[in-house]
Amino acid sequence: MYCIIGANGFLGSYIIKSILKKTNENIVACCRDISLVGDSLKDERITWRSLDICDFKAVSSFCKEYNRENKKVVYLAAYHNPDLVEKNPKTAWNTNIVSLSFFINEMDNVSAFYYPSSDSVYGNSIDGKVFEEDDDTNPVNTYGKQKALAERIVTTYGYQVVRYPFLIGTSLLSSKKHFYDHIVESLKSKVGMDMFSDSYRSTISFKQAADYIVELIEMNDKHPIVNISSDKALSKYEVGLIIAKKLGLDESLVRPVKVEDSEGIFVAKRASSTMMDNKLLKSIFDVDEIRLEI
Repeated sequence: MYCIIGANGFLGSYIIKSILKKTNENIVACCRDISLVGDSLKDERITWRSLDICDFKAVSSFCKEYNRENKKVVYLAAYHNPDLVEKNPKTAWNTNIVSLSFFINEMDNVSAFYYPSSDSVYGNSIDGKVFEEDDDTNPVNTYGKQKALAERIVTTYGYQVVRYPFLIGTSLLSSKKHFYDHIVESLKSKVGMDMFSDSYRSTISFKQAADYIVELIEMNDKHPIVNISSDKALSKYEVGLIIAKKLGLDESLVRPVKVEDSEGIFVAKRASSTMMDNKLLKSIFDVDEIRLEI
């Protein structure tokens, strides 16, 4: 049985689809508001449960209900937005650190526990640095610092972490569009979109991200931390061009802008570029190349 905590987000929806496709396992999928779960995420093998990860009484009750069953857990619940984390650090701490610790300690009979993290824990790729899993972390904002601490909690308990870069793909959620969907809409409407050309991430798609984590779980991989990323670092501008080309849309509508000319957009400081090394991932799956697949 899979247990997905925070299952109704962009990545969670893709992970659910991957589990259904790649395994015969049933899924207990948790989120705070199950009324937002669309028909595309409903299946006879999925049991949706309402769960606020910050409600310790509810979490304890939920864990006791399922503690007799062997589980593969993917823990996605988090206070994600770096700007909101910067504005509300105590709320973010309670969600990202305190609630995570409580859940881990309450949930027994776990055969696999995976915590999806972020390249934000690394900080800036100075002088073209490509980060490996055992490099020191140096996050530039509160969100990254909390993710780095959450990783240490997970790995200290003996569980696994995967680090993701910027992820992109069409939303599977009826209630929420992803950045990808906004790009497509802007290009199709001929409005176009400004996209950063001087900030680089080792971008992969939501589908790739989901498939790799499910396959790692299924093969019972025990590496403490694995970077899940592509070979080539791309700017968002380059990603926009790839999308336009794939859909046969006007590439000139993707307009390059520089981060340095866009001050005031973000509250929290962002790393200008964060590039990830994926040699470990390629060795695990015995592949020579991993490219962004949109």
